[in-house]
Amino acid sequence: MQMITIISIWCILASIFSPSEALANCPPGCQCDDNTLVVQCGEGQLDVLPIALNPSIQRLVIKSNKIKTIDSSIQFYAELTFLDLSSNHLMTIPQRTFAYQKKLQEVHLNHNKIGQISNKTFIGLSAVTVLNLRGNQISELHQGTFTPLLKIVELNLGENRIGFLDPKAFDGLRQLRILYLDDNALTSVPDPVIFQAMPTLAELFLGMNSLLTIQPAAFQDLKGLTRLELMGASLRNVSHDSFQGLEELRILDLSDNRLARIPSVGLSQLVRLEQLSLGQNDFQVISEGALVGLKQLKRQDLNGAVKLKRVMTRALLDNGNLEYLNLSSNKMLVEQLEGALSGLRHLRHVVKKPNALSILAEDLFPWTNRVTLYLSENPIS
Repeated sequence: MQMITIISIWCILASIFSPSEALANCPPGCQCDDNTLVVQCGEGQLDVLPIALNPSIQRLVIKSNKIKTIDSSIQFYAELTFLDLSSNHLMTIPQRTFAYQKKLQEVHLNHNKIGQISNKTFIGLSAVTVLNLRGNQISELHQGTFTPLLKIVELNLGENRIGFLDPKAFDGLRQLRILYLDDNALTSVPDPVIFQAMPTLAELFLGMNSLLTIQPAAFQDLKGLTRLELMGASLRNVSHDSFQGLEELRILDLSDNRLARIPSVGLSQLVRLEQLSLGQNDFQVISEGALVGLKQLKRQDLNGAVKLKRVMTRALLDNGNLEYLNLSSNKMLVEQLEGALSGLRHLRHVVKKPNALSILAEDLFPWTNRVTLYLSENPIS
């Protein structure tokens, strides 16, 4: 009965408002363009989705308003390809809300108050490639939650409260390439079974959780992963086999953790790694051959390691392709031994500000290179 009523209303509206008259029904504070089929509403007082817009619109952007739910009026806009309802007051998404949105490709519901989603929430979104749920209050993901999203490429679940992940929560996401799970309540790296459902995953964000450690072979099924972000994940330990299987990894961020030493053995398996961030950890020394095996490394960030005191001779001996080295804001770094950066023929940029360096060894750098050296705010005598 409700569906008949909705269809009747839509038919009445369609007969009253032709596309050429749709501009007259544009809500205050919104811009409605019937040529581009775009409706964009600025910050305002809208608390429900407009019901009398041109039913042919393709892009609907209503950010920073007071909308509390996505009601049945969304069904009037079956031609939508882009929907942005970020920074509203959404608390729930009724089941089958998007059942008629067969053309939607991007859905942005970030920074709302959504607390629960299920395997019926996203029914109908078979064309969606980007779903943004960042900054909500989701705490659990159950089996098959995202199964209707057959074509999804990017899924952002960062800044939620997720502490429970069913091993089959991401089943069906075989085209997923980017997954954000950062800044949640995870206490361990998700079960490897979860990653088996996403064989094409290229970028994974797990930082700002309380992982403490990375269990052996945690990422072994992510053969195509090129970027792994573990910044601020409370890591105290990385095992020798933590990064097993990540032969294609290019970017790794382990900064802002509690690592007492550089996990040299674990890192040595990342033979294609090009960018590595290890700053803001607790190690005191960068030992000789600390990054052995990383022959493709081009960028190294070791900034803000407040306990770092020494960089040993030939510390980066195996990193002959290094181009950029950041050793800034290491307040206790008082000694960098001669030859510590020897053999780095491609080194072009070195940042060492501010530290506690008082002496710069004459053969510290391969001076034949054109090296840009930043040494300000050091007590060099």
